[in-house]
Amino acid sequence: MTGPEHAAGRWEKWKKTEPARLSSYVNPEAVARRFGSLGPTHAQRSADLRHAVRQVYDHVVGQKLPYETATIDSTGFHEAEQVIRPPAAMMTEGGNCLELSLLFAGMCIRHKLRPLVVLLDDHALAAVWLGGDLDAAWPHGRPAPGDHLIMSQGVANQKLSVVDLRGNLLRLVEQGTYLLVECTGFAHSGDFGAGAGQLTFEQAVAAGADRVARGNLTNVVDIAFHHRHGLYRPYAAPEPSFLPDTAAAEAVPESETETTQDPQLSPIGSRALAAALRSAAETLPQLNALLDRSRWSRPDLGRLLDSLGAAPPGPERDHLLCLAQGLDHAVDVGSFITAWMPRAATAVGLRRALLACVSGLGGVTPQGLSEHLDTVVLRRPVTDVDGRASLLGFVLRLATEAGIDTDNPEFDAWCQQSGYDIGEANALRQKAMAQARARHRRLLIHLRGDPARDWPEEGRAWLLDEMTDDTTGRTTEKATAEHPSLRCAPSADGVAALLDEVLDWVHDLPDITLLHRVDIAMPARTLLCWRAEEADVGSRLGAHHDVVLHWGDRMHPPQHLRGLARAARYRLYHIDVQDQVSGCLDWVAADMVDNQSAFEENLRKDVYPGALGLRSAPIGQEDLFEALLAQFPILLWPERAVSAWVPIEETVREQWVNLPGGFTTAYKTAWSCPEDEVPPLARLRAVWDDHHWLTFCRTIGRHRAGIALADSAGLGGQP
Repeated sequence: MTGPEHAAGRWEKWKKTEPARLSSYVNPEAVARRFGSLGPTHAQRSADLRHAVRQVYDHVVGQKLPYETATIDSTGFHEAEQVIRPPAAMMTEGGNCLELSLLFAGMCIRHKLRPLVVLLDDHALAAVWLGGDLDAAWPHGRPAPGDHLIMSQGVANQKLSVVDLRGNLLRLVEQGTYLLVECTGFAHSGDFGAGAGQLTFEQAVAAGADRVARGNLTNVVDIAFHHRHGLYRPYAAPEPSFLPDTAAAEAVPESETETTQDPQLSPIGSRALAAALRSAAETLPQLNALLDRSRWSRPDLGRLLDSLGAAPPGPERDHLLCLAQGLDHAVDVGSFITAWMPRAATAVGLRRALLACVSGLGGVTPQGLSEHLDTVVLRRPVTDVDGRASLLGFVLRLATEAGIDTDNPEFDAWCQQSGYDIGEANALRQKAMAQARARHRRLLIHLRGDPARDWPEEGRAWLLDEMTDDTTGRTTEKATAEHPSLRCAPSADGVAALLDEVLDWVHDLPDITLLHRVDIAMPARTLLCWRAEEADVGSRLGAHHDVVLHWGDRMHPPQHLRGLARAARYRLYHIDVQDQVSGCLDWVAADMVDNQSAFEENLRKDVYPGALGLRSAPIGQEDLFEALLAQFPILLWPERAVSAWVPIEETVREQWVNLPGGFTTAYKTAWSCPEDEVPPLARLRAVWDDHHWLTFCRTIGRHRAGIALADSAGLGGQP
């Protein structure tokens, strides 16, 4: 199960069934504020990583923290939750082995070292990668050499036995790839004998290796990976009111306490600029003074651009120049959006606009306006030298998503002042508006038949138009045309012939030139045996349409499924509240599905509150599949066995705001590419019963003779 994204400000108990969530309790800035940030410089890290880790350890030793002897229990997770003290509380109360390890991890990340938290059944300690610092040697969040032996995406690979996991970690430590650190060693009174004091760095390293060698290793959590990918963002650590404000001032170097009203680069942009600066500084020594700068405002970028303009050309200098120009433009765009259309910058709108401008996020999960804009610059096409064209496309797409008319004098004035070409802006505007119009109209086809047979025998169709009330902002749907029932042969060819006839009908309607989306509702058995997007209607149906599948029996659920079907709206509501950007989706392994009693008990307890993903094809489990369709309005499953689930689950999170239409795009790509290049989404099938579909079904239930047309009541959607 992939981890949810958490909002800052919710320091809560740790759910021990979710080890990766420990990453949220590592807040490098909060640690630096309370314990100081003096540590290894870039030059010191480059010269000797082991010595850099020693500097961090020795600095924490100097804080003279007390050791709190509370134990942890990660064997079977007997206790569901555990309190984790924030950094400020540890100054006076001390910390246990887990809390001290998380504190040490925060100090490491603050100084661009890559820490892992190693969990034993009754203990925790830290490991640090010695292959390079975070920015120089791990710029894109990719695993380091040897990582595949001990973890999968930052969490221990559960397919390995405990012995293999421990052995692989110790082998990498012996090879010098990782360094184990016993973090209770930097606190007063550790668990190494009565009255024992703090350990030296070398003693802590030896103790760490010994503890892992004789312990039962249960998990490894890669903190930096989860932070870099935004899978688990750091919680905002609560600050006790009795602590003096001077502690914060002492923790941050003077160069970093300067305040300014100018917009700042996001952390994503700052990291990329720092990496480019390091490369350029090798040939331009005058840039060395900027290497440890962590905050960049627009005036700072202006001064950097002036310096680069006078520097001799070269590959590193030219790359840094283009990047700085792009980030400078991104700050300008951010100021314009904030002033002109601040309400457009919603989480969903930002993600959709970003995905429309880049080919992929590369594992980055931006948060907020500035991180999205900096990501546009960093992921821009190679033909867009300084990111200007991509940024302009982002602004137009964001405005269109929010229903804001960019045919506006203020927008034109900004384009001219910022040096954008009005002709290019108009072309992009027309393209964005055409795409938006296409999303507001869809053809719905409902296929029915004998529930005991694979293929339906009749179908009915409606043309639906989505409309927004300018006064309330409420979105509704109205059926502007309806086709009466059609009979068809109960076969793939028979259903395709019915679809072909319906498409002829809808394209003969007034004002219909192009139809981009076709929704098809069908019985559960048909969903398991038929790829609707490949239906032959002259060409494949998915060649020119986004094909979205629904569970057809939701219109009139069988009596034995009515109770389960009521849960669908609650699950959609949960997704809306929890995570509309990446989806609130639980993945269920095959062994859990096969354990029917345990799986059904989890369903009764609402262990999976939102959408559901199956990691195995439900072939031969038709009754269970239909029961899941009733409960889960969004259900994903593979058509055949899948060997690598991580890319699939990551892509679903990244592309969630573009689903379900993104599935058809992936299927189309898979039609003409080699098997090893098939997009991850193409490995999945999906039923996507959104709010509009559920409302449509409820209306059908009330008016069994048919639904209201345009001159009658509309179908209520989500506000």
